[in-house]
Amino acid sequence: MQSFPLLLEWSTDPVMYHGFLSVMDRELEIWIELPYTANRRTETDNNIKSKSTTGQLRLFTANVGVIFGTDELQKILEGHEAQLQKKMDEASNMEEFLAELVDTLEAILSSKKTNAEQQRSLSYWTHVIKQLDALGWERVTNLNKDLSQAQIELSDASGRKHLLTVDFPPGYPAVPFNLKPLEIPEHDIQRLSQTLTSKSLSLNQENGLLAAVECAEKQLRDFTDFWDVMQDIDDKTWVVDPEKPTKADCMRRCVLGNHCTIQIVIDPTSPRSMPETRLIGPASSIESMRTKLYKNVSLWDKMKLPRENLEALLELPNGFPTPVTASKEEINIECGICYSFRYEGQIPDQLCSNIKCQQPFHRACLYDWLRNLTTTRQSFNTLFGVCPYCNETITTTAPRA
Repeated sequence: MQSFPLLLEWSTDPVMYHGFLSVMDRELEIWIELPYTANRRTETDNNIKSKSTTGQLRLFTANVGVIFGTDELQKILEGHEAQLQKKMDEASNMEEFLAELVDTLEAILSSKKTNAEQQRSLSYWTHVIKQLDALGWERVTNLNKDLSQAQIELSDASGRKHLLTVDFPPGYPAVPFNLKPLEIPEHDIQRLSQTLTSKSLSLNQENGLLAAVECAEKQLRDFTDFWDVMQDIDDKTWVVDPEKPTKADCMRRCVLGNHCTIQIVIDPTSPRSMPETRLIGPASSIESMRTKLYKNVSLWDKMKLPRENLEALLELPNGFPTPVTASKEEINIECGICYSFRYEGQIPDQLCSNIKCQQPFHRACLYDWLRNLTTTRQSFNTLFGVCPYCNETITTTAPRA
């Protein structure tokens, strides 16, 4: 059975194969018994009887052997038995007939799929078109040929574009359409999905999509100030992480200069409140920044943007550095070992403590570098060695798996 790798020898007396025929997107289970001699006929007939009680049905018998199958296979072949029996009688070997059987199964399943699509079009296509008519075709930015998926353009109060994807399942309208979550902060995705679903199902089917879209637009309006805050940070700072922020991301890591960065996490429900912050860099540099941050915390003004407040608290007279006002050489945020900023999704998170060096490294790069030096000492998962740039003492721990 070299042409059918999913069929494996199941027994040697009688010689039987068991496995699957791969047809289109389905795996159909079969059993095959190759020709047997007269003195084994009684034993084989007993096997056939026992196999029938376990759901295996004798489908075809000829000189090339016997084929057993499941109820599912028998149902698919219904009405084609005589044609297939004739082909089996004419086949010179079992593999030749199996090739004919697969071709016939593909034709049957393909025909059933086409019929199903035609039947769906009578009750399905009309309802989908009614939904899109009620919504307005000008709002549909992308539509599959079979109308199974549509992308609808939404706008928040500041004019930013958002896409809402709707899937119409084959069973529609008996089965409700599905809405894929919008790109919004994680904590609110589940609530929004539940709201959209309940809203779309609470009205009659023709207006369900329109109701869901109106509900989604209301939710977008709730996040307008959050996205205004994030856009201000993206436009007026040098964001090094995430590399490609999405509308769902609440965190930004921004360059401060002198090998320092600040991680800012904005609360989507109160975007102008003081955010969670973390200063990252050599202790000698961030200590003074941390002091300023705590000393000036009372200056925080919710009427201003968080970026403006942080510039005041950190006493940055020229504002945050940006790719326009500073260069990579000035910032020096690339790893001193792999000479890249991003490595396996990570950015440099360790610096040499020597104030005259302060070279940044990826923890993974530094760990591998030190581990290959004979002078490096190790205590549990911590390595003690020398900086590749200044030869001053430097330590690191094993990177997280």
